[in-house]
Amino acid sequence: QHKPDVVFAPHVETSAGMILPDDYIRTVTDAVHQVGGLFVLDCVASGAMWVDMKATGVDVIISAPQKGWSGSPACAMVMLSERARKAIDATTSTSYAADLKKWLQIMETYESGGHAYHTTMPTDALVRLSEVMAETRAYGFAKVKQEQQDLGNAVRALFESRGIPSVAADGFKAPGVVVSYTTDPEIQSSKKFLAQGLQTASGVPLMCDEPADFMTFRVGLFGLEKLHHVNRTVAHLATALDQLGFKAK
Repeated sequence: QHKPDVVFAPHVETSAGMILPDDYIRTVTDAVHQVGGLFVLDCVASGAMWVDMKATGVDVIISAPQKGWSGSPACAMVMLSERARKAIDATTSTSYAADLKKWLQIMETYESGGHAYHTTMPTDALVRLSEVMAETRAYGFAKVKQEQQDLGNAVRALFESRGIPSVAADGFKAPGVVVSYTTDPEIQSSKKFLAQGLQTASGVPLMCDEPADFMTFRVGLFGLEKLHHVNRTVAHLATALDQLGFKAK
C-alpha cells in the first residue's frame, strides 16, 4: 500500500530489550525490496550479535564504536550493500555532518591511495577503535558472539530466578540489553543499583499505550571485559540482587 523508499528498524530496541531475529529481518527485507525500497538496520545496540548482510538482505547497517566494539564514541559506522552503494550516487544531502555520499567519497579516496579532507577527524579515538576491532577479530568474531549470547541468557535466567520478569518474550530477548519489569521507583531510576556499585539504566516508556504505572529498569551487557568473563559478570549482579533483597525463588 505505502511502497516506502526506505524502511528503518532497530536490530535491538533498547526500551524493551527486544532483538529482531534473522528470519524476521529477512522477511521485512524481502517485502521492502519487492517495492524497490532499501532496508536500513540500526545496529548501534546490537553488541556482538553480528548481522550477516548477505544472508539477511539488509541494505544499510548503522553501528557505533562504543557498545559492541568497546571503543570510544567518535563516529558513525555505516555499511552498504551493493544496492545501497548504487542508490547513494543519486542522492543529495542537506546536511554537512551527515552527508553520507560525501563521506563515502572521502573513504573511497583513501582506499584508492589518495588523500581528501572534509573535516577534522577524531583520530586518536579512531585509532583506538581500529585497535579494539583488530583485538576482537583476533579473539574470534564467532567466539565473542557466543559469549554475548551466553551472558544474556545467564543474566536473564538470574533475574527470572529472583522473580524479576523480562519485558521481551522468548524468541525476541536481546542478549546485550536486558529490560525487566519493576514496581520500585528506585530500581526504575537505577538509584538502588548505583548504591551497590553497579551502573544500570533507568527504564523508559515504550510509547505504545502502556499503562501509567509501567516501570522497567535496563541492564546493558556490552564490552569485552564483561563478555570474556561471563561468570564474574553474573556473580556481580547476583551479589547486588542479594543485597537488594531479591532472593532466589
